[in-house]
Amino acid sequence: MNIKPKLRVNIVVILLCICFVGCSVAGYDSTNPKANSLAISAVVDEVNSDLTTQNCSAALAAVQPLFNSSNSINSVRLAMASTYGCYSKINVFTVMSDLVNFGGDLGASGFWEFMAKEFASTSTPVDDKIPQAAEAGTDAIMSVLNPGTFLIAADTINATTNNPGSILAADRTNDANAYLTFMSMALIGSLESRNANPISGTFHKSNSLPWTSAALMSGDGCAFASAVLNFFDGLQYIISAAPSAVAAKFSATSVISLSLAQACNFGCNVCSGSNCTGSICPITLRSRSSCTGTVTDQNSCAAAAIISFVNLVWTTGPP
Repeated sequence: MNIKPKLRVNIVVILLCICFVGCSVAGYDSTNPKANSLAISAVVDEVNSDLTTQNCSAALAAVQPLFNSSNSINSVRLAMASTYGCYSKINVFTVMSDLVNFGGDLGASGFWEFMAKEFASTSTPVDDKIPQAAEAGTDAIMSVLNPGTFLIAADTINATTNNPGSILAADRTNDANAYLTFMSMALIGSLESRNANPISGTFHKSNSLPWTSAALMSGDGCAFASAVLNFFDGLQYIISAAPSAVAAKFSATSVISLSLAQACNFGCNVCSGSNCTGSICPITLRSRSSCTGTVTDQNSCAAAAIISFVNLVWTTGPP
């Protein structure tokens, strides 16, 4: 597949940081109260170098102290997100190539089949931790904000940390939104894999996803619905930058967003007698921590409706 140089810079080098070969220099010293730009650059270079060999643990050890410090900036947050992307098994080139070669209907059941196929995950006998890494990566990439962004409390995640994030795509950089699409794919696919027992080969579901009512909305259920919405929020940023063959495949998924809006409004009306607050589902549902699990909570009701919609359109067996 022919990848444009600009795309290689914007989506792969900046976001995944797997195409750089970093310098062998000293990393950030967490005991130093103020890191200078050279120290920060050294850490980012070290992470880039580690990720070229998929050495996720070395990258994490290099970037985590700086990410957690008051010296964290956007380049550090991107490096942190890329590290979690490594743990989530995200390879942008591979995902795009597989998407182009996928023969299913990405505007219907094929979308959910592709996610389950691309990001298979298991918790036994050893937990691969893909969903957990994708959730942490989502937090990190949501903290990559446009300069001068004023954060509103209702739209902010991790407000008391050194890396507050925004659930609004307009607050984040284009690179962050593009990479959030891939991170959302990892979270969607891994949770499908763990909960719907997809059938090898067809990747039709064997079981329905379990979170189909507001009262049953668990952490994973809210995380799944949130990832679906974050995927579609970031879609335009991928489509505008990708080669035509990739853009066409991503564009084919956009029809799903119309159904999501209808599903959410149905769920919100069941709970509160009114449509959701937001053009495509409740804005606050972009945060995976927003569901209370009560039958009067719009986020929980909308999330349950999203999952019921997925169960409806994602083909069930046979093997």
